[in-house]
Formats: sequence, C-alpha cells, structure tokens
Amino acid sequence: MATSTHLLGRAYAGERQLELFHQCHERGELGRSFSHLSLALCCLPHLKDHYYSTYLQIFDEWSDTVEETRGLKEVMTLCETALDLYPHSPDLNYLLAKILYRHGSVQEAWNHVSLAQLACPRDPNAQDTGNRLTNALVDRWHLPMLNDKRRNTAFKRAIERAVAQGHCTLLDIGCGTGLFSLYGRNAGATEVYACEVDKFMCEMGLNILQLNSGTPSIKMINKHSMNITVPSDIQKRVSLVVSETVDAGLFGEHILTTFHHAWQHLLLPPQSSTTLQQEMPNLLSASCEEEQSGDELSRDFHLLTYEATVTATINSLPDSRAEKSACTEEGCDNSPYTFSPQICGRVIPSKAEVFVAFINCDYISRQAKLLNHSFWYLKTRNVCLKLQEPYMSEKLSQVPGGFKLLSEWTHVTTVDFNSPDDITRHLHGEINKSLDIQCKNCGTLDAVALAYNLHMDDQECINTFPENCDTLWENAVYPMMANVDVISYDVITVDIQCNGVLKLSIKPPPLVEDSSEDPVYLNTSTLRFLNSKSFTSVYVLAAQSIHSQLRNSSRRDAVKSQPPLIICDTTPFPVAGMKLLSDWPNSRLYVEDADTQAALRKTGVEVELCEDLEEPVDVLFLWPFSGEGTLKDDIVKKILLYRLMMAEDGCVFPQSVDLIIGVMDSPTLTTMTRVDDSNTCGIRVAEVFNMVQTVHQLDVPLNSLPNTVEVAAPIPVLRLSLSSGLTHPLLPATPEVNTRDKQLLVLGGEVLEVFSNISFTQASSITALPYWFQLRGSFPTSGASGLHSAASLSSGAESTEASMTLSTRDSDSPCNQSILVLKKPLTVEAGEDAVLEVVWREGVFSASLQHRPSPD
Repeated sequence: MATSTHLLGRAYAGERQLELFHQCHERGELGRSFSHLSLALCCLPHLKDHYYSTYLQIFDEWSDTVEETRGLKEVMTLCETALDLYPHSPDLNYLLAKILYRHGSVQEAWNHVSLAQLACPRDPNAQDTGNRLTNALVDRWHLPMLNDKRRNTAFKRAIERAVAQGHCTLLDIGCGTGLFSLYGRNAGATEVYACEVDKFMCEMGLNILQLNSGTPSIKMINKHSMNITVPSDIQKRVSLVVSETVDAGLFGEHILTTFHHAWQHLLLPPQSSTTLQQEMPNLLSASCEEEQSGDELSRDFHLLTYEATVTATINSLPDSRAEKSACTEEGCDNSPYTFSPQICGRVIPSKAEVFVAFINCDYISRQAKLLNHSFWYLKTRNVCLKLQEPYMSEKLSQVPGGFKLLSEWTHVTTVDFNSPDDITRHLHGEINKSLDIQCKNCGTLDAVALAYNLHMDDQECINTFPENCDTLWENAVYPMMANVDVISYDVITVDIQCNGVLKLSIKPPPLVEDSSEDPVYLNTSTLRFLNSKSFTSVYVLAAQSIHSQLRNSSRRDAVKSQPPLIICDTTPFPVAGMKLLSDWPNSRLYVEDADTQAALRKTGVEVELCEDLEEPVDVLFLWPFSGEGTLKDDIVKKILLYRLMMAEDGCVFPQSVDLIIGVMDSPTLTTMTRVDDSNTCGIRVAEVFNMVQTVHQLDVPLNSLPNTVEVAAPIPVLRLSLSSGLTHPLLPATPEVNTRDKQLLVLGGEVLEVFSNISFTQASSITALPYWFQLRGSFPTSGASGLHSAASLSSGAESTEASMTLSTRDSDSPCNQSILVLKKPLTVEAGEDAVLEVVWREGVFSASLQHRPSPD
C-alpha cells in the first residue's frame, strides 16, 4: 500500500510539473521550463522519449544563456542534470563537448564528442566537431613525422650506436609517442626516461610504451624538461639526451633552450672534458670561489657541471658500477673514478648546418605581398604581411607552380649541440653577421629559403633541402614584402641574427614608393584574395553594375534626401564595397573582420563592423569560404540573419555556391592521416595513435600533391543559395530523413542526403574525396533598369543580366582545397560501381564512398 501511494504521489507530482512546464514554455521562460520539465521526466520516465527533442531544444537555448551570464560552473550543473535523465544521449554529449571546447577543456570535450560520433557516425556536425577537437588535441605534424621512415631510421641507428658506445642512461625530451625511448630501450639502455609536457600526448605515449614493452621499463614524466630535477624525477644525470624539438626554421621549437638547460641540470659533462682525477682539486676550489664571487652561472658552466658530477659520482658509485657493468662493448672503461667517453654527456642530434638561398616562387609571393595594383586606395601604401613568426613554413618541393633558385645555397651557421658554449652563443645573440650572396639567375626575389643538415652523429644525417629532401619536413621561408628584381651576378647582403631563433633580413631593406606612412598589415588570406584578379575583378564589376542601376533608379534624383546606402561586404578585403563607396559617397560600409577595419582606417576610410549593423542592408557582398578552403562556420545561419536584415529591394552578390566532390588515390594524404607501423622501425604505434586520426585535411594545394591520381570526374553535389539559405540537390536525394532512425543527431537543422553512382573503367584504389566550390552570380548589365532584389538576381530570368562562375580550384583561386580522407582505402575493379553518399546539414557535410550493393 505504501508503495502504491508513493507511486501515485510521484505520478501526481510529475503531472503537476508537466503542467507548469507547458505554462512556462508558452511564456518563453527558458529557465523555469527546463527545471519543470526535468522534474517531470524524473517522475514520469516513460515520457522521456516523447519529450526528447523538446528537452534538447530547451537545454540548448538555456545552456547558452547560463554559459554567457553565469559561466562554466553553472552550465556544467545543467549538463549533469540533463545527462542524469539521458545518460546515453549523443546530442547532449555533442553539446557538452562544444561547451567544454569553448572553455579550453579540449581532452574532456574530445571524450564527449567521441561518444556522440560513435552513436551518430553519419552526422556531419558530430564528425566535424570531432575532427576539430582531434586537431586541437594532437598536432597534425605528428603524423608525417611518425610516417617518415628515413627520419625514424636515422634516429634509431644513432641511438643504437650511442648506447653501444656506453651511453646507457637516456632521457627522451618531448617524447610524444615515446618512439626514441623505445629505440633506446631496445638497444640496451639500462635507464630510460621519457618526458612530455602535453598531458594527452603523455598518456598516449605511456599506452604505446606499455604496448611495446609490457612492463614499465621506461619512466614517463609529464613535465617540461626544464622542470625536471635530479633526483626527484630522474635518479641522476643521464649520459644521453635525445630530442627532435626542431621545426622548419631549426630553432623554432626552442631546441637551443632545451639543450642549454639539459647541459646545466640533466646531462653529464660533455666528452671534451678532462678526467675527474685531473680536475677534482681545481673544480672544488673553483666552486668555492664562485659561491663567494656570485658570478653568473653561464660564465663558469663547466665548473658547476663538474662539481655536480663529482658529488653524483661519489654518492652513487654502486649505480655507476652497475651502469658500466652493462656496457660490455669493446673499449668501455669500467673505472668509476675517471670520465671516459662512455660516461660523458652527449645529445642526439649532434649538430646542424644551416643554409639559405634566394628563391622566386609565385605561390609564396601571392600570400606575402600585394601584386595586384588595381586598387587606388592601396597604391601608395606600404602593404605588409602580418606574420606571427619571423618566417612561414612551406613544403617547397610541393608548392603549386614550384620555385626557382636565384642563388646557390649559402652556409649561415653551424651549431654543435654537444658544445654548451656553442649553444650559448646561438642563444645570446653572439651570432650576428652579414653575408653577401651572389645571384646566379634572373627573377623576382620573393623569399629567402632556409634548409639544414641535421646530423644525428658522425654517420647519420638528414636534410631539408627541397631539391633532394629525404624527409617530410618543411622549409622556413622568409618572404619579401616588396618586389626585388635581381639579375645574374647581383650581390645581395643578408643580415643574420640568432637570439634563440634565426632572423634574416635583406640589407638594405626594399622600400615602397612611400615608406613614411605606417604600413598596412594584412594576413595571408587577405593578400591571396587581393592578388586573385579573377575573383576581385568579378566583385568589382558587380559593384559597378549595381552603381549603374542605382543611378538609373528612383534614388537618382534625390540622393541627398535619401537615407545613406548601407553596404555590407564580407569578403577578405571589401574591394566591391570600396568601389561602391567611392562611386556613391552617401553610403556606409560594414565589414566582418576587425583587422580589415583597422587596415582600412589606416588608409583613411572609416568602416564599421557587421556585428554593429542596425539598419536595413541595401547591398550585400558575400564571401562564404574560410581561408582553409571550407565553408565558413555557421554560414547558413549567417545567410538567414543577413536575409532578415536586407532592405526590401536589397541586392545580394553572388547568389549561390555549388559543392563539387572529386575521387582520387593519394598515398601522400594517407601519411598525413594515419600512422603505418611499417614506417616506425619495428615499434607498434598505429594501434594507439590512430584512435585520434582525422579524416579532414584542410588547406591542401590539391593540384600539387605528389603521387596523386584522380580516378573519376568531379561530381557537382548540391547548390546553396546565398540569398535564401536554402539547399538544392544536384544529385538524387532522399526526400525525408528521420534523424533518430539514421544515426544522426536530433539537433542541428535539416538534413539533406544525396547519392551518386560512379562507374570505374579501370581498377583503382580510392583513398580520398577532395572538395571545392563554384561561386555563381549574376548582375545587371547597363541595359537593365532598377535595382535588382536578391530574389530577381537569383532567378537569372532577366536577359539583361550577366552571369559568372568561379571555382576555388582554379589556379587563381584565393584559397586551397580541403579533403575528406577515407578511413580505409576502397579498392574497385574495372567495370565496378561505387556509391558516393553526402550528408549535408546547414553548411556542414560528410561524405562516404562504398561499393554498390549487389541487387537481391
């Protein structure tokens, strides 16, 4: 009886909460609606499926409000309440992942989005967010590095030789997956330490170490190497440090600082030191004098390291004997009292030789300086590339259009990583000189390229020279900000300074006509757009046509009495908006990007930001692409928002964008997407690392990918209207999609599925689906009258309208392409068919390719 009464009371309470929910929901009270519905579903769990979609929508809206006004802690309380009701909801895990991502909790966000991806493997929103989080969690350069067999082999051999020579204690700095640590352990090192500052990479590395060793024979340290201490983290100073903290510019990942600290605190003295017996009296005396004088540590570095080594050796003679007893190779000195090469410190790589050369490269030039001089407001300005680092990184052997050497490779400096003094010189600015480099070819000097030889030891060396590079590393490129034309035998002076990072500059620096004014700084995406004459000329032509129609419209006779013309230009640089602004002074221009606003203000043009728009928009110039060759985030929502803000006779240009998908085989892309254990010299990495593989490769110059074959004609998939936000399939489509029955998220907007049957005339292996876009637009010609609305421009019905089509795959395109890589290659035979399926959801899409099912 008590149980029945309790159930009746619970049901009554649930019905009452449900009634209150409907009342609050009708009044638009989100917070109260969420609370009442949560309580109602706790009491009436049989209604959870019925109210699932409603609950998600309320949670989505209310959590946004709470996050904005009260912060992460309060919104996480809402998430816990929601997950108590729907613990396996992919939508809630997806929304929670986005919240955590916004607040910087990348690993936790990745855990939740992975659950959403597993439950909804076909949903483009879940897959897209998962790919973004994966890229944020693990730097993508890990993949080509791990697949670089030449690089892995060089390090492995050098480590094996070092251990064979007696360097039996090893510290792997910035270990990542622990590859070098395992090379050292397999070579017979008695003590191996691996340090990695990134928590997620540290956990992954630990899993890989356990997978390959089964026992914790390697100690993983989740710290930056500069925070490691002896003996709390490592038992004593090690005899070998291995690190590949190098980048395209050699020193960009702070390898000099890393090794400088290692020599001071973590390594035994270098091999060039004399014996302990010879130096002990002097060292102890020097140590006392140093304490009294207070001289800087770097000044008497060798004395300090010797004193520390003396103490460590005396206090741990059994350990030293144990280590040396394991070194049975010929020539190993087992005396604990002397420093033989086997118990001195050493680092791998041992040294690096740096070279520079002048290059001519249109691809670099187009993203580093202004080449298109048709814009009057920039002609007299010093337009400069806004760089976060002293150089750009490019794989010169693969840049579109290639490059041309204008000079020989000239030696700049050599750094001996086994010499603490040499490291100090490169750290503290003592490398400061000028080089005269003679040109051997004529052309425009677009950049100074850097390459280097990286010596593991006396026998192993890898290099980054683009003509014969034997690794997957990129090149540092120092771009010229203005045109510098050279001829054969010209001598150009390059100033070189190394203060931890190599900085290069041409002397004297090239000047534009008017260098007295402050430079106008633009990013690479903006410069690439400005230098794309085909794209900018079409936008300018559209602006001219619209201006012509304005002059012939009813506004012509009362321009001054009419409200200002409101222009919104979302392109990387508002070339169309500026044209219309100059031709129609009684107007105001709005842009989307604050950096563009700042650049225009330096030219004396006052513009506002689109986010501050409060008036109806008369003319809208849209740019739907990101700099990575994808559609902009929330592009459909932005289109719908602008549509609400358009004036009654407002004009939109261009009117639509088509999605085009290709089919190709590219082993190169495979190395950028997942690890192949055949490249890691016997170490099992793929089983662990490929859990974070990403199928979405961004900003790829498709036409220059090596070893790539297109195996089918490009396929137009769908058309997005930039005027209405509606999507029209260009292929057969599924008319209605039930998201809950199709492994899709409930939230996220309408879903469109399209299919294409592809017939193959020859046997092929398909690894990737590249995609790009075609912009379509029309604008009134001089014969038309009146200002065309967005609807009339979209229809294309007027005979007085000119039409245009521009492809982001054209050689003049301001952006590269992006690629969806298949998780497993698809092999097809000649005459076989496959089905391409694309799932589109409000500007986000996924694509898959499968064998065509056999008829029943």
